Amino acid sequence: MLTTGHQLKAARALVGVEQADLAERSGVAVTTIRKMEWKGAETLTSGLDTIKRVQTSLEAAGVEFLNHGQPGVRLAKRTDGPRASPAHVEAQAVEARSQAASAADDAMTGMDATKQEKAERRGALTGEPAMVEKARDKGRARK
Repeated sequence: MLTTGHQLKAARALVGVEQADLAERSGVAVTTIRKMEWKGAETLTSGLDTIKRVQTSLEAAGVEFLNHGQPGVRLAKRTDGPRASPAHVEAQAVEARSQAASAADDAMTGMDATKQEKAERRGALTGEPAMVEKARDKGRARK
């Protein structure tokens, strides 16, 4: 449960919500949010209905309120479906890098540059440092 001004401020910062945005989402005045935060470590004295509306808005934004001995906040655990496995995330990253590499190749078509320069640019654009190093090694071998 939302209990202190510091907890409110931390919750807002955790999800990147400005005071005015939270006030609008909660249906309260921005001065109410400010006054609640000014309480600092003290217990909030706003009406229970006001506190509940602010708390509900922050929970909808992904905040979980903690009161295990002292007030705190954290991002709520996702419950909207299974999380992707590390292998799936890596496969998506590989596909994205491949698409970026193709786009970089297309953009460099007709460019007046050596293969080494093109490979370095491609690596820099796609985040493939191994490609950059490989291109540099090929360039060194030719010299």
